[in-house]
Amino acid sequence: MLGPEAEHSRVLKELRGRRGGRLKVGLFEGSERVGGRLFSVTPPGMPHLHAELGGMRYLNNQPVIADLVDHLGLPTDPFPVDESQNLVYLRRHRFTQSQWGDPTVVPYDLPAAIRGKSPDDALVSVIERFVPGAAGMDQQAWDKIKPTASADGRHLYDIGFWNLLLDAVGQEGWAFLRSGFGYGSVVANVNSIEAMEASVADFVGSPAPQYLLLRKGYQTVPKELVRRFEAEGGTVHLHHQVRRIDRETVHGEQVMSLALSVWPGGRPLTVRARHVVLAMPQRSIELLDPDSFLFTSDQFLSDLGSIVPRPASKLFLGYDRPWWEDLGLSKGRSVTDLPLRQTYYWGVEGKQRGADPGNRNALLLASYNDLGDVEFWNELLKRPQRLAPVSVTRPPRPMDAAAPGTLVDEAQRQLRELHGPDARIPEPTSAYFQDWVQDPYGAAFHFWQVGAKSWEIMPRMRRPLHDANLYVCGDAYSTGQGWVYGALTQAELMLEEHFGLPRPTWLPPSVHLGE
Repeated sequence: MLGPEAEHSRVLKELRGRRGGRLKVGLFEGSERVGGRLFSVTPPGMPHLHAELGGMRYLNNQPVIADLVDHLGLPTDPFPVDESQNLVYLRRHRFTQSQWGDPTVVPYDLPAAIRGKSPDDALVSVIERFVPGAAGMDQQAWDKIKPTASADGRHLYDIGFWNLLLDAVGQEGWAFLRSGFGYGSVVANVNSIEAMEASVADFVGSPAPQYLLLRKGYQTVPKELVRRFEAEGGTVHLHHQVRRIDRETVHGEQVMSLALSVWPGGRPLTVRARHVVLAMPQRSIELLDPDSFLFTSDQFLSDLGSIVPRPASKLFLGYDRPWWEDLGLSKGRSVTDLPLRQTYYWGVEGKQRGADPGNRNALLLASYNDLGDVEFWNELLKRPQRLAPVSVTRPPRPMDAAAPGTLVDEAQRQLRELHGPDARIPEPTSAYFQDWVQDPYGAAFHFWQVGAKSWEIMPRMRRPLHDANLYVCGDAYSTGQGWVYGALTQAELMLEEHFGLPRPTWLPPSVHLGE
């Protein structure tokens, strides 16, 4: 089992547990930690708060992850997002989220069809022009319509979402959606039908799902799975970086040969296996030696390129007090078209369960941004930290989330502009920054390319070559891109289809896992 992603822990646990220990299963991880893009950091003086530099939440209606968290007995709390008193700062106009419906306040000349609507309501109204009843559709319903849904005689999967929105609401309407949502990726030029499903499932569906966070950090999920895996006899090998995969015949049996580098030092190691699972995103696979045998398949290369990598970064700042409470703000997010894009009032240490009530240290997700805004913040990093490629002569970089002073200073300036002249913002006591475009991840999340038929590609990616026991699983090639549940559904389907494992008792048979 190879890879930096969270689903490797789940696959390992199930291979050991559901096969009764008959398989010898090992995890080979190139970095110093398990969890991939689940990366929880606990700031000093805030033992009950966790800066989620990667995945930070899930929805209560998402398959597998909600059931898994319950099964593992991990405590959760609600994750607030949009609160009526929170701020919106667009085109240098400041108003509250309760004022989205007032066209005299919102600084956009919007078409009548979406005037007076919040970004959520505006987007769902556009989607329902093309897919009536979309707001109430579940994953199974989306799976049924994807191959045939069309607009003006063209399949929706063959139309870019930006193109579609521009025709529907014009440039001003599209700019309103892009800025008001806080995410550029939501309305970018990706596969329209997949973007519609993702928007409904993640943001604008009805009834609105509940966001949840892991009270002790999202990284507790892979950590707990690895703990149980090792307790059942599984082995975990950190600092083991896969470089190449070949096929060999040993005693008349075809096996795969894995060339690894063991760090520190880069010692070469060869491991042979009957089955190999790549729990790796697109970029990590691309970094394998180009002579690896899986790259001889034109179909695999086409499927590998069927998704678009999207950058995103986060900046967390710790303070000695929750200064935002002086402005009547306590939870959820404020949204801006400044490079900050989204600011979440993460929490106050003394208000957490089991914490010292007198501890006023507080944590702010100062910036959650994507696409072009990521580059703004990257330019404030020290050059050696920026997008350095993985080298065969150097080990994977450790996860160092320290934020430089130049970046923090600029964020402080933008926070003052977002919150207005009454904001009294102290100097931060801690700062953490993470940009997931860095190798070997290559992106924070992925979207399906225009023209991609996800319902055909996903099953192929789970076993790319029919004559090799090699498998790929992860959120990148799923209908839950950017979510842990996307990775887990593909892992579960892979286990059921190709290892013949029964569904675990904690996952109801009625749960639809997709194509």
